Amino acid sequence: MMKNSIILAGGLGTRLRPLTDEIPKPLLPIGEKPILERIIENMTAQGIENIFISVNYKKDMIKNYFKDGKMMKTKIKYIEEERSTGTAGCLTLLPENFCDDIIVSNGDLLSDVDYNEIDKLLHVDGADFVLTTIEKSYKIDFGVINSDESTKKLIDWVEKPTYTYNVNAGIYGVSAKVIKFIKNNFKQNTRIDMPELWKILTENNFTLLIYEHPGDWYDIGRIDDYVNINSTFSNNN
Repeated sequence: MMKNSIILAGGLGTRLRPLTDEIPKPLLPIGEKPILERIIENMTAQGIENIFISVNYKKDMIKNYFKDGKMMKTKIKYIEEERSTGTAGCLTLLPENFCDDIIVSNGDLLSDVDYNEIDKLLHVDGADFVLTTIEKSYKIDFGVINSDESTKKLIDWVEKPTYTYNVNAGIYGVSAKVIKFIKNNFKQNTRIDMPELWKILTENNFTLLIYEHPGDWYDIGRIDDYVNINSTFSNNN
């Protein structure tokens, strides 16, 4: 069972301005609770005992709200970024003595993802790194044309098609083996994003697997997203 997690909560939240001018994105309320509180509740309900929160922008507000985690019956420690380190750079700042499997989650999403399914991929299927995906469909409101570039001959014409893709859900399972590799190969506060880390791990023969999450998932990165998710939550949630 997965016991450790790190939540990325250091971003500026620029796409949510002016809401984030005075309050960091992870503290924006969904119903009566901040986004970050709901993420932590889901983690503790699934047995995660040790939670690191990576902070930067308005970090004192986050630290003062959650403190050491006792109010949520968990243990919270803070990783303070000197500057933005991307979606994977915070892993370089984990305590020197930490070398265990860990869930990495963006701090601006809500999901009922089953962390134990990610744990199974790490321990049963032999993954070193797990990328969680969700299925998203996009409708194109125009006719999509496929033609031969050289002859201009029409090959295909589909009117107002819907395309379905697996997209990154912003939740990852990272093995102790990968944590050790990161600590040995990157300096602290190195800026690195998950797609870049994925390429580096692939080049070094790590096993990377996908977990296709079938349940709920809400991104809260933009104003419209924030308004929509709040409309689905009553004050009692």
